[in-house]
Amino acid sequence: MRTVTERDDVDPVVDMFDQGVTSLAFIRVVAQINENYGVTVDVEELDEASVDTLTALVLRLLADANPQ
Repeated sequence: MRTVTERDDVDPVVDMFDQGVTSLAFIRVVAQINENYGVTVDVEELDEASVDTLTALVLRLLADANPQ
């Protein structure tokens, strides 16, 4: 994520936009997640754009795609 956001100090519980991450950088993060994990992240499902909420969404998508 650091390479996309160009920030080393992103707090995982605070909305990334509140920390100065640009919308273009956020779109790049989502695109990278989609490519690396084979999911389709719908950012409209996020209550806020924090690392923690994004991670929870990706984990849910992966669990839904691979039920046990």
